Amino acid sequence: MALVGVAGSAGAQTVVSADVTSNTTWSGEVVLEQPIFVKNGATLTILAGTIVRGQPRTAPVAAGVVAGSPGALIVTQTGRIVANGTAAAPIIMTTAAVDNNQDGVADFAPNGFEKPWVPGDLFLDGTPAMAPLAPLQTDGTDTTGLWGGLVVLGNAPTNNANKSGVGFGKTLVEGLTVPGFPAADATYGGILPHDNSGILNYVSVRHAGDEIGNSNELNGITLGGVGDGTLLQNLEVYVNFDDGIEWFGGTVNGKNLAVFFVGDDAIDVDEGYTGVNQFVFTIQPFFVESNGGVFGSVSGDKIGEMDGDNFRPDNQALNDNVSTRTDVTETVFDPTPWPLSNATFYNWTGIGIAPVASPDFTPAFTPTGTKRGIQFRNGFAGGVWNSIIVNTGAQPGITVDGSLTSGAPGFNAIENAQNGLLSLVCSTLAGGATPGANENLAIANGNALNLALGGNALGANVINSASFPGLLNADTTFDPTGNAAGKLVSSLKSSPINPRPAAGLTGVAGCTPPRGPGLDATAVFRGAFPGSTAQPLWTTGWTTMSRAGLLAN
Repeated sequence: MALVGVAGSAGAQTVVSADVTSNTTWSGEVVLEQPIFVKNGATLTILAGTIVRGQPRTAPVAAGVVAGSPGALIVTQTGRIVANGTAAAPIIMTTAAVDNNQDGVADFAPNGFEKPWVPGDLFLDGTPAMAPLAPLQTDGTDTTGLWGGLVVLGNAPTNNANKSGVGFGKTLVEGLTVPGFPAADATYGGILPHDNSGILNYVSVRHAGDEIGNSNELNGITLGGVGDGTLLQNLEVYVNFDDGIEWFGGTVNGKNLAVFFVGDDAIDVDEGYTGVNQFVFTIQPFFVESNGGVFGSVSGDKIGEMDGDNFRPDNQALNDNVSTRTDVTETVFDPTPWPLSNATFYNWTGIGIAPVASPDFTPAFTPTGTKRGIQFRNGFAGGVWNSIIVNTGAQPGITVDGSLTSGAPGFNAIENAQNGLLSLVCSTLAGGATPGANENLAIANGNALNLALGGNALGANVINSASFPGLLNADTTFDPTGNAAGKLVSSLKSSPINPRPAAGLTGVAGCTPPRGPGLDATAVFRGAFPGSTAQPLWTTGWTTMSRAGLLAN
């Protein structure tokens, strides 16, 4: 690492161009020149208030080639991270892309890629702690994929077979090209459910999602086989190219998770993830690029994509991507994915892309194609509890996908619903289509489960009912190009987004208390926030939308 004085910036930058292989502390402003791996038993400590920037890609993506890869931070199975910010001083991870003429558009190098920062340059996202960068640049192109992202790889179980040749229950994380990077640095999964990868607290990841590997983009935050000894809370992903937060197996639990305006799914779980998360707030993009081009990967796809395995639709009879079971004699074969998914989400407020009447902004182009709420897909077992999903338009707030027709137990989502393995519990769906027969299986499962665990009739799922008073302000629209400088400021909206439920929400007293390690058992209300305004939203002060003044406090 080298300390470099920079003209025209807030202070000196620490430039990192080598892996972290011994205990290291970052503070101030850090620029990642390339993918940086934390490994060999090292702990990386990032102090509160630190800004970590990743350089943009500087060369084409090619299989097995790492030259020109964007800056990214990868915590390997042999490393740990302690990124412990505060609400007043969050840790912000963003792009190092350059805007020297300060016109709100990234500068390009002669080779056609965004210009990498060098000392003396001015950052495109020059004031992330005060005036965040908007989802679109002032020329209408998106601000996604301007660096790699954050990846944490642990040793907790997944249901992967030995598809990558690194052992059963293990595989190589998407987004890292191997060969090119060592396989050991990209491996996740194992047999340690209580594995500890460190702490992520008050961390905001913005404008990430570039390809590190060939045709395989990173998520904002990627969690591969992360164990429940790891602390995850107060995490934000804002404007990512692909998914917001994705779990690939593992057992880690989380609390206070916010995802705003990502190109694919806000929340994505896969490969036998068995953790529990509470207080989740997601907003899907209501816009595309100003010329009608795609925002991110697909202009927002789903509020949640809940998979349970790496199912291969081309080979449903013999699925060699998924670990399954035999009995102790190793003679009786059970084709169920193992471990079977058991992801649980409590207190989720998800706002979809369906437009609402807005006094501030009507986008010239809106996302097209099927945009879903929460989709339960192949191999998923688990549930969504005490939640509110709104504004999904032509799609219901939840869908149960039956497109995969494997007869193997655990693979087919409809069969899992029929067997009581997936549920929507004590939740409200509004502003979407009427659920069909498959979705009603999950709804009925949840109603029965709520009563069995001590809830009451008020805790039944509420679907497109006049009894739902709505959110205080579910209008998420604003000019996505920001102000004249391309920044988010409060003047973009006359009234900030307010995701609290309005007074009179049915089910306030009818939900069963959340059950699980570290959960708030008093949160029997629906959604990520209680209706009372007596206390601030947990997003206050540290998330991008809060700091911009576009989200109620």
